[in-house]
Amino acid sequence: MSQNNQATTLPSALYVVAMPIGEWTDLSSRAINVLDRVNVILAEDTRVSGQILKFVNVSTRMVSLNAHSEAGKADRVIESLELGQSLALISDAGTPGISDPGRLLIEKVVEKGFQVIPVPGPSALTAALSVSGLPAAPSHFFGFLSTKSSAREQELERALSYDGTLIFYEAPHRIVDFAERLDRTACGRKVVFARELTKIHEQLIRVVAGQCADWFADNSDRIRGEFVVLVGPGSADRTQSSVDATRILRVLARELPPSKAAALASEFTGVPKRILYRQLTGETEA
Repeated sequence: MSQNNQATTLPSALYVVAMPIGEWTDLSSRAINVLDRVNVILAEDTRVSGQILKFVNVSTRMVSLNAHSEAGKADRVIESLELGQSLALISDAGTPGISDPGRLLIEKVVEKGFQVIPVPGPSALTAALSVSGLPAAPSHFFGFLSTKSSAREQELERALSYDGTLIFYEAPHRIVDFAERLDRTACGRKVVFARELTKIHEQLIRVVAGQCADWFADNSDRIRGEFVVLVGPGSADRTQSSVDATRILRVLARELPPSKAAALASEFTGVPKRILYRQLTGETEA
């Protein structure tokens, strides 16, 4: 990586800079100053970041560094730091390393003894939590669940065993699946879907698990955009009921038709019959 000839470049370090998650004017003045003065900007997607940097009149050279190239380019970043250069790490939106590329690079830079300096700012995680009305402490961030069905089920089940507020990221093409899983396994717990934060179509949806999938089913446009999903704490009795319902349902379904099995499991546990029926059949009972 070549040396930027600016006389006002910053001290050699890796600067981890938070970028806007939608509204470009959320980029802080300190972030702009750092991006303008480093030798090189490591960007998840130079085309996306280039638009924002042009908006704030920053012309520092960019180099692509994404999830696929992060490990391979780490040694070149180390070489640049050894030459006394300063580099900024940015993602397409939000804070690098938070469900975005950066963790592996930062780990290697730290191992080599170089400074890593945070330049904090926008984060979908903290933005959603701050307006959720759910407890911030304790809270647990799980990022994106696996894309594989069996793994998603196991990861969500483990997450629901934690006390406090649970926070997830989810993509639009998987949000309905996630909503249905919450209806089955977290019934009765408060849920907030934070959609397209700081963007034109920003929306906060506050529902109770058991009603999540229905909200999306009412309007297909609601699945558009990136989501932060927050699940409020559940009482010990309610959490146990959700777990018991699944176990009871499986036993009853061995001997009874789905409708009857769902009705009896609902009577035993308090979980709505329609949710249990859908869990067995994947359909909505008529």
